Amino acid sequence: MQTQLVAVFVGGLLYVPLGSAAENKSAATPDRISVFKAPLVCPAAPQIGCGSASKPILLDLERRPGVLEAWLNRAGTRIAVVWKPDADAATRSKVAADLKEDRVIELDGKPREEAVTDFLSGKGWYHGAEVDRLSGEEAAIIAARLVRRVQAKTPLAQDKAERLERTLTDAFRKNFIGENHDEGMSVRQLAGDFLDERQIAALKEAIEAGVRPLPNEK
Repeated sequence: MQTQLVAVFVGGLLYVPLGSAAENKSAATPDRISVFKAPLVCPAAPQIGCGSASKPILLDLERRPGVLEAWLNRAGTRIAVVWKPDADAATRSKVAADLKEDRVIELDGKPREEAVTDFLSGKGWYHGAEVDRLSGEEAAIIAARLVRRVQAKTPLAQDKAERLERTLTDAFRKNFIGENHDEGMSVRQLAGDFLDERQIAALKEAIEAGVRPLPNEK
């Protein structure tokens, strides 16, 4: 993800509440739930899961025979699959084998029991396309980080800082969820109407440093 975004910005182009399993998921007994360990932590926002990386996986799962629902936990470390009542062992095994190819490994024993309990608690799980909420959070985290980098290089009035953060958050969010339609927009076009030349230069420098946290950044 970082490589893609940095390439986008360097080339001059610029392209949220918790989910609730308790509110949305279909009633399911523990025997109809499988939980998998997933490497879907967001590199640019390590405190949450990556919406853009997990969304195609969850949506693909929900198109699979035997799968009723697929969920991601907030941390991006677990995927829960709710099976249809008629899903047999062969169907489950096929899905688990396919996920394993993407380093998504099924849990068993106590880790599984703990994960199922957490899932059924209804707190901090995102169903299918709901992971767009995580993408929104990621966008906000990155935007705030870039604004802090700009502020470290040049004075930036509070109203300008807030506007820049909102503008960047919106641009990143649209990019992550596939709603960006401004592929020809440069950094100057994005913020040039309220940033001066020095601030624009600082923003470009901040972007070129990458979207992931640098040492001592959050």
